[in-house]
Amino acid sequence: MGPLRPKEVITTSNYEIMLLLSPDAEPERRNEILERIRKTAADGKGSVDNVDEWGKKRLAYEIDHFNDAHYYVLTLTLTADVLDEITRVLKITDEVIRFMPVALTEKVAS
Repeated sequence: MGPLRPKEVITTSNYEIMLLLSPDAEPERRNEILERIRKTAADGKGSVDNVDEWGKKRLAYEIDHFNDAHYYVLTLTLTADVLDEITRVLKITDEVIRFMPVALTEKVAS
């Protein structure tokens, strides 16, 4: 509560994004999308901690006339603004069928 108190506190949080890409997407294009996410995170002083590729799997139900998709699970450390930019980019990327970002919370030992 003094003159040096910051006006805005910027915090980073851990997130996980489940990403489903078109089965028709070439490996180079899939890598471009993942690289764009990494670059956006790095530009916002965040990081992509892990990319877990599950491979091509059958969907539980048809989405946009697709029965299969390439599954990825990304673990990130970001600010909320950077997550908003990543979701904006994913929304306008043609090869993205579906994605869901989730905030991760730390488990407390009981």
